[in-house]
Amino acid sequence: MYRRIQHDYSLAFISNMDKTSMTFNLPSNITVDEIEAKTISIYTTRYEKTNFTVVLTYMADETKLSSIVIFKLKKILKGNFPLEVIIHTNPTG
Repeated sequence: MYRRIQHDYSLAFISNMDKTSMTFNLPSNITVDEIEAKTISIYTTRYEKTNFTVVLTYMADETKLSSIVIFKLKKILKGNFPLEVIIHTNPTG
């Protein structure tokens, strides 16, 4: 706050950005089956260890910037993504 007052920064130039790693599949730790069942099947996408990064940014003047999704790929995926989401790829993640 001191620097904002000292240099007369607008709230539109102050931001808070955070990134988080997400997975394509989150298998549950809880199952529902018959009592004393010997085996229980859990369906997954087989991509439990494949991650992507989501970056969210808000400005101090309450403006929300477009979300960024970064996939560990060489080419951008084909798909219908919302217009307000920016898609990037990075071969090294």
